[in-house]
Amino acid sequence: MLTVGASDSSGGSGIQADLRTLAAMRMHGASVVTAVVSRNTRGTTDVFPQPTTVVSGQLGSVLEDLPVAAVKTGMFPNPETAVAVAARARSGALPNLVVDPVLEAAGGGSRRGLAAAVERLLPHALVATPNREEASLLVGWEVVTPADMAKAAAQLSSGGPRYVVITGGDFVTGDDAVDMMWADGAARLLHSPRVASRNTDGSGATFATAVAARLAMGDDPVEAVTWSKGFVGRAISDAADWRIGAGTGPIDQFGWSSLTLR
Repeated sequence: MLTVGASDSSGGSGIQADLRTLAAMRMHGASVVTAVVSRNTRGTTDVFPQPTTVVSGQLGSVLEDLPVAAVKTGMFPNPETAVAVAARARSGALPNLVVDPVLEAAGGGSRRGLAAAVERLLPHALVATPNREEASLLVGWEVVTPADMAKAAAQLSSGGPRYVVITGGDFVTGDDAVDMMWADGAARLLHSPRVASRNTDGSGATFATAVAARLAMGDDPVEAVTWSKGFVGRAISDAADWRIGAGTGPIDQFGWSSLTLR
């Protein structure tokens, strides 16, 4: 499987989280680095975009040799990089494409401009996995409630991916964390037990990568999303007691917390 996104110096999210997820799922991961991010558990201090020619070169090198079964995209630091990858998707070179629209423009760039570029990629995606903030930027209005999530998912699906999952993040109903999935022309709520933890870094990247990996394994999109939501929930729960850094720590894709090391 191929992941396209940014390198995170803290190891919690981005390419590092993607490759850790794939290793946990016993899949080989290839990668295209779109940016190098100076980051720790307390936040991002700088983003260094890779030249578009370098991103295109990495992508071409992988696709001309490796039998890529699925692709996940994450952070694009600028519109030009997103457009270059969209061109590859338009040619049919990116199978089982899952788009996680991480809308963090580098160098003070316009997030709206980046969203417009990512929108060019969405019609070629099988699944898109924005959070509520990302969905708000993509649809042009604020997504707050589950009803908003359903409406936004339908709107995004009408212009692109057949399946859209808007992750609720900190949106909680009772004891459940709630995501919204648009599939086969209908919205459905996805519930999972809420896990109280400060360690959630990389959960969105892990979810999208797991969905793409399960698609590569032959799951249909609904099965892939359902399995991946459970996988992320366990990874957050397993890392709840970790103390890695002073801020938002990583999650436990490998189930290390349940292992006895000798």
